[in-house]
Amino acid sequence: MAEIRIDSRENLLKALRATGAYLPAICGGRGSCGKCAVRVISGSVPVSDSDRARFSPAELEDGWRLACAAFPVSEIVVEIPESGERQFSAVSGFAETKTEINANAAQWGEEFVLKKNPASFARQVTGAAGGGETKRELALAELNEVSKLAHAQGEIYKSAAQTDNFYIYRDRGKIIHIGGKTDPLYGVAVDIGTTTLGFALVELRTGKIAARCSSVNRQREMGGDVISRIQSANNGNLLALSGIARAQIDEGIAALCAEAGTRSRDIYKLAITGNTTMLHLLLNLSCHTLGQAPFTPVTLDMVFARYGEIFSGDLSCEVAILPGISTYVGADITAGLFFTGLREHKAPAVLVDIGTNGEMALAYNGKILCTATAAGPAFEGGNILWGTGSVPGAISGVRFHNGAFETRTIGDKPPAGICGTGVIDTVYEGLRAGLILPSGRFTKTEPPNELFLAKNQDGRDIVFCQKDIRELQLAKSAIRSGLDALLNHAGLGYNDIHTLYIAGGFGFNLNMESAAGVGLIPAPLVPKTNLAGNCALGGAVKYLLNGRVSAYDETLREIVECAEEFNLPDDKYFNEHFIDNINFDNWE
Repeated sequence: MAEIRIDSRENLLKALRATGAYLPAICGGRGSCGKCAVRVISGSVPVSDSDRARFSPAELEDGWRLACAAFPVSEIVVEIPESGERQFSAVSGFAETKTEINANAAQWGEEFVLKKNPASFARQVTGAAGGGETKRELALAELNEVSKLAHAQGEIYKSAAQTDNFYIYRDRGKIIHIGGKTDPLYGVAVDIGTTTLGFALVELRTGKIAARCSSVNRQREMGGDVISRIQSANNGNLLALSGIARAQIDEGIAALCAEAGTRSRDIYKLAITGNTTMLHLLLNLSCHTLGQAPFTPVTLDMVFARYGEIFSGDLSCEVAILPGISTYVGADITAGLFFTGLREHKAPAVLVDIGTNGEMALAYNGKILCTATAAGPAFEGGNILWGTGSVPGAISGVRFHNGAFETRTIGDKPPAGICGTGVIDTVYEGLRAGLILPSGRFTKTEPPNELFLAKNQDGRDIVFCQKDIRELQLAKSAIRSGLDALLNHAGLGYNDIHTLYIAGGFGFNLNMESAAGVGLIPAPLVPKTNLAGNCALGGAVKYLLNGRVSAYDETLREIVECAEEFNLPDDKYFNEHFIDNINFDNWE
């Protein structure tokens, strides 16, 4: 049990964070999300208005309080419930195009024979394979690799053993390793999402994914969406937010190495993607102009750095930060476009990332039209009374049968809350059963404020309330209206679209019948839908697998340069359809 001191003007959430305790507060500590609930075991904490809005009288009597609204008036003992977010189950999978991956991976490594002569090892290496590089001066990092070669060759000279052939491995023209044909050679791909981080460890010579892992983005304790993160950064928390991202990437790489049984020194390349705000926070760049017109970022360009310039781990490899398109259409969409090859599609195709930021892109006639819509965190369990992320015990599937809701949870664990796919299913099943009207209101035959889904381990009722329906209505209308406006802007209809890629962890587990039933996905596009998973991470992996040329750098730049963005809030069609799409008029 930890003992902490609290200033009388300081709330419990801030005090607990100072000790390193993690409590999600996706509303930014404003008392509206209810995620920072704690139970007061002893002592006195007055009941706040936010507490009354969140807890029942019995729960208040049992000591439940929101930490962000808790100001102790005596010495207290509190219990922090296990949120499950440390076991967050995020999607780090994607539809692998193995033929292309293997073809790209095969480009790594060129064989050369080291001759026994007095010419410097550096000159021999730069002249290998007739590359016309005999006058090129090597950087210090490259010379370090040559030095290792010299050390190994010295041992060979002593033993008079037969000289072996060596392999030079280059990244963007620079030597990153000299050694044997089977030496371990790994790269790491990272996708920094607003809610989750995805990681993949890639064997660069074969294209094999050696390990995957994911984790909840612990920046959620300072806000669940990009707007609240920007506000937090601008209120003095930029360095803290940057530190969280950097520490989590260090931790993620360590987890990958542990799973694959490899060493961090065998990692030679790192590719990072994410939305523009997440990359600004990672690089400790000012966010002051991200949240106000004309929404100008510090940079959208590719950024290259050595690992030690950003992170504190023991790697020495190069880090590539992939480029973004705009402040609200970031590098994650660039990577998704790169991975799916959307620009090369002969028929019109659409990529939609169903998440907090609702980015989407349409490829047609050799052009890319993109936009973003503020869907909010409802698809990831945010702003939902019993909402949670994709954690063990999260209700991910719902069915109404014989007058009651039947639930399915992640990992078949006891119910702990409801995640985004469960939210969609609950509303769809409620509509089918006549418990919810097309307007989104409950029918008169039901209690006016909630639907009972299950009981959690503490015996508390997990319920779905009127406000939860409204949150989904706003979120699904933002995505659907954004898609409709995107197509309208291009003069296209649903029948013109050949493929709809749904990206992101939410979409990967989406019940398409429920999604179409609540109006999130247009029914004519359901048969054309491809659940692509984390294609942003897939794009980062694809980028890793071409080391000998910088053609991929140029391809990414071309995607960015040919992308045209239009602003939804100023679009009359979007605003009109946003109102129309709020209701569930076409749910049948």
